[in-house]
Amino acid sequence: MKVQLIINRGSGASDRGLNIEEFAKELTKEFAKSGHEVTSHMVPPSSIEQTIRSAMNERPDAIIIGGGDGTVSTAARLLGGSDIALGVLPMGTFNLAARDLGVPLDLSAAIQFLANAEAHQIDVLDVSGHACLCTTILGFYPEFASIFERRDHGGVWWKKTIKLITGVPKIFSHARHLNISWIGPNLIGHAKTKFSAFVPGSYRATAGIVPARTDFNCGTLTGYVGMQKTASSALRGIIDYVLGRHELNPELKVVKASELELRAHRRKHCTIMLDGEIMRLPFPIKLRILPGHLKVLTSSENLRPETEK
Repeated sequence: MKVQLIINRGSGASDRGLNIEEFAKELTKEFAKSGHEVTSHMVPPSSIEQTIRSAMNERPDAIIIGGGDGTVSTAARLLGGSDIALGVLPMGTFNLAARDLGVPLDLSAAIQFLANAEAHQIDVLDVSGHACLCTTILGFYPEFASIFERRDHGGVWWKKTIKLITGVPKIFSHARHLNISWIGPNLIGHAKTKFSAFVPGSYRATAGIVPARTDFNCGTLTGYVGMQKTASSALRGIIDYVLGRHELNPELKVVKASELELRAHRRKHCTIMLDGEIMRLPFPIKLRILPGHLKVLTSSENLRPETEK
């Protein structure tokens, strides 16, 4: 393969002391063993999009992105619909996309994995023009996480997760409900919610504290609309999620569709978290699955539906 490597110098891995230049040399050397040719770019966050566009003009077989989930989401938006495969190096904090695609979190192991990976097509969730690979969250959590991230950028993922979970009761109690409605093909509904998540495919029904996606080629999205009213019920919902039994929670409404339009009573805008990136979108928010829209570097085993594993 001809590969363009693009590393975000503002990633969490950089904050944790990674020597980016030495890391790029290690990757280039490992890829050469498999006959791949690598061109490296190490750029600040403000130059990521332009660098990806320039790299695409070189017509590589793959563009490997080193950064957090926000950087990966930007690359997915630009590469979607092209013949260029996206490779993900886990250099952020939570690295949701890398986990979902089976890329090892250890960077040396990730290099070896990607050097021997194959290109496979997966679905992408279009969220009002933004590409979502993992999850889009509405409600109290994006605003809470935005404040939290400003004071703890680039921390260790499991420590940050524990801090986020323990901070939920207080923040949840003071958060306002979103009175949302949705409409899709042969589908309509509404709910008062403080937390909703929309996923391409669905969440795995397995124990763990970091969300994991499954069903990469099913052509549907899943909405998880929480109807909890108290902090204690929110904590029960979190416990059910951690134990992998979230879809059994009676205060969780599960919606499956190929596309949805979300509206909110008396709200014109909403703060959301899309693959770890905080942004503000106007209502209506339009969600649409794009089947097989993106090529990614992984293995067929990692993309097998959960029911077949």
